Amino acid sequence: MSQTYVDARAGQFIFREGDAGNDMYIIEAGLVEIVRNVRGSEPIAVLEPGDFFGEMAILEDQPRFAAARAKGNCRLLKIDREAFAELLQQNFEIAVRIMRKLAMRLRRTEQSFQAVSGELIEIKRKLSAETKPNLVAPIIVALAPAPAAAPKLKMKLVHAASGAEFGVSAQAGEMLIGRPDPVTGVTPEVNLGPLDTQRTLSRRHAKLLNEGGMSFLREEVGVTNGTFINDERLRTGVSTAVKIGDKLRFGAIELTASSL
Repeated sequence: MSQTYVDARAGQFIFREGDAGNDMYIIEAGLVEIVRNVRGSEPIAVLEPGDFFGEMAILEDQPRFAAARAKGNCRLLKIDREAFAELLQQNFEIAVRIMRKLAMRLRRTEQSFQAVSGELIEIKRKLSAETKPNLVAPIIVALAPAPAAAPKLKMKLVHAASGAEFGVSAQAGEMLIGRPDPVTGVTPEVNLGPLDTQRTLSRRHAKLLNEGGMSFLREEVGVTNGTFINDERLRTGVSTAVKIGDKLRFGAIELTASSL
């Protein structure tokens, strides 16, 4: 079993696409770019301290799907296959994030399949229409699109220290609270990343839910630093009502539920 630290210089490849994969990495310091040959030199993701990469080759026992390149000088924790299994047992949040990453990959594959299927159906429809005689020329009337209605807000969350405000939509069934996750590509509707200078938030920290005209807060699975309403910590997965004037805390970030 092996866990060792590795230093990488700016521009250095940690591994290349197609390499055999026996290790994964967790970023201690610096930024790492994930690149693929089909996309050229432009990175498909830029990972930050606390993010991980390279785990897919260990799970699938397949060559590296993409290359990893240090954007600047980096310090990485290198974990081999045996230590990886132990890490999953000890660090629940990493296990949850890996599952989310796999679910995101499956969802994107399904979306791509549906998009291609839709294009094929449309092509077949057009080809079929072109083989039929056009007896009557169609009359096309262009209608101006109706202006999109502004989303109706239910309340706002206010960060007193910075004055930042986050509107809570009355139409949205749920709103994710957290910070952007470059591993899965998910950006939460309530993005507290710019306020989280101490990095106390989980990527998917909590959700605001609208049910029966009321708002509820629910902590997501794998959260480390807790979710609080009026200094009382929530149980993971349990929805708790939110009222105007409540103090909500996510890690070290405190917001106030305020009326509009």
